Amino acid sequence: MHIAGIDFAEFYASAFSNPADARNFVGTVKSLNGPAPAKIALHQGGRMVWLADRMEDVAAGRDALQILFYLIAAEAVAKIVFGFKGEGKSKHHVQRFFGEICLEKHRHLLSRALESAPGYFLTWEETTSKLYEIRCDVVHEGQYFGFHLQRGGSQFPLMADFEDPNLVAHVRLVDVRQIVLEGIVEGVRMLLPPTT
Repeated sequence: MHIAGIDFAEFYASAFSNPADARNFVGTVKSLNGPAPAKIALHQGGRMVWLADRMEDVAAGRDALQILFYLIAAEAVAKIVFGFKGEGKSKHHVQRFFGEICLEKHRHLLSRALESAPGYFLTWEETTSKLYEIRCDVVHEGQYFGFHLQRGGSQFPLMADFEDPNLVAHVRLVDVRQIVLEGIVEGVRMLLPPTT
């Protein structure tokens, strides 16, 4: 499948309670006139997550590559939602995505994602900063092999970062993906015109 052929209703279905809700939501967004910000956010966020999904095919087990695309999606959607027209401010907008667009349940999951010492979990802000640091390691240094999250259905924590052997992951990559996907939907909702 080509990136231009994404079925967005099917793609976003896991962010809704049922496929009909996803179809209705995507239909509402696509019916907006012109290059509406909600339409752009839906498409750009979805395309970045779709690309992240493809990383497993070309670089299995390299979680940092997928995290890169998830954070590109988060940043892009936050910049659209908050009307940012300048350059830079990437980390600021990633933090705003998780802090102001995502729901409290997402922040709670992120606050239980990474453990830096027995019983001490990073806050959601610290977790998103760590994810942003991983993104920067990939972008600026080409380091896409030193960070890992849990795999499959494992309930056992996993050493997350080769540079910080005390950091333990309690979250799976698929969970991070779902948080970002649902956050994109929340961001698009914020951009939709109010209903009467």
